[in-house]
Amino acid sequence: MYGSPVHQALVVYNKARGGNISPDDTAKGDKSLDTVCIMRLVGSGGSASIKTLFKYVQFEMVRWGPSSGYKISPDGAKIAMQNNIAVSVCDSSGANIKVIWVGALNYDLFAQSWDDSAGIRRIVYSIGTIIVRSVINTDNTRGKTDTLWNMAWNKDPSINVGTRHGYASPNKIGKYLSFDIKTDGVWLPVVVNLSTQTSVNPTNGGDGCVMRMADSFGTVCYNPATHLTAAPLFRASTGAFLNSIPCGNGQTNICSDCGLCSINFCMTDTNYFIHCGDVDNNVSPGCYSKAFIRKGKTAKSPQEIYLGDYIGFPDLWIDPNPFVTTGMGEGRITPRQNGRLSIKFTADGLTISDVDGKIFDNAVLTGINGAIAAVGWKTAANQWRFKVKSMPSGIYILTWRSEKSPDKMLISTINNRIR
Repeated sequence: MYGSPVHQALVVYNKARGGNISPDDTAKGDKSLDTVCIMRLVGSGGSASIKTLFKYVQFEMVRWGPSSGYKISPDGAKIAMQNNIAVSVCDSSGANIKVIWVGALNYDLFAQSWDDSAGIRRIVYSIGTIIVRSVINTDNTRGKTDTLWNMAWNKDPSINVGTRHGYASPNKIGKYLSFDIKTDGVWLPVVVNLSTQTSVNPTNGGDGCVMRMADSFGTVCYNPATHLTAAPLFRASTGAFLNSIPCGNGQTNICSDCGLCSINFCMTDTNYFIHCGDVDNNVSPGCYSKAFIRKGKTAKSPQEIYLGDYIGFPDLWIDPNPFVTTGMGEGRITPRQNGRLSIKFTADGLTISDVDGKIFDNAVLTGINGAIAAVGWKTAANQWRFKVKSMPSGIYILTWRSEKSPDKMLISTINNRIR
């Protein structure tokens, strides 16, 4: 789909109760199976590797089903997530989980947005009737937090839609902020120009849930009334509608594969987005999370990649730097504590072995920004192997857990030159 040169991609999602979601409200599936997963797409081989990161129980809505939200940082190094218990951040390897905010919204449409506009890694999220932005430190702890929008300011659109309970689906790009307002009757979509402190509602009081922003012009999409129709595209900078995102079958009102739900635009290339099928038990009983990556927002016959069923609330990241698909060159490893380690390079990969025969596990190769570069597989109790033929030149960090040091990750730096 991306063409030449080849680029890699990451997808983060919830395993969605192991695929055990009931079409009615009598059986909700096994919550203990809810798991955050990373899917790594390697374009050069047309293949994907999947790694389960950690258990992450989703919020249960009476009529909707399980709900959670995920967003990958623009550099691919961090994941923000929310599940009605807390907002958390971890590395894209699943390590270093930190809780940013503790609190329950008690409604769905969880979403976060990464804001790197000032060259600082920050996340934007709702804490109820306030949308805030927090600096995320290198170790994933929370830094300075400021308020972007507050219901108490009385600057939301003055449309009468009943009691307003709180904000959801916050997204920020540049000077524009978008979100949904939970009301008694509808999910009210809103776009805010932060520089002028003005707001607009593109539906004139109608329903429009799961707001998502696509660019710095305040272009947003949302789902009107049901997730089984095309998603309108509205541009706040001009106040005009830009057609709509059609169903995967090219139609506007008869979506197949359970519709367009939880659209997330890839923030490194917003011509691509990912979505899953509807799980609203009232509107589309029996539907489940069939996930697709699509190229082109308004294409009538879009290019799509089908990722699988029961992939809950996915997000997509495409590495802006292309893969280098030539052979392996030279490599070296710095000394480490507690024993001897052997690294052997071949034409298309590397093998890491403990010379003393000690068992080790969870070997991962990451870039220096923390993004996963390659996930190895165990070939012996004391040995792991990585395919690195398609990796670009650079410095990588190899991490693993050794039985000699069970409480920490031992880190060595590989200077891996591809030519």
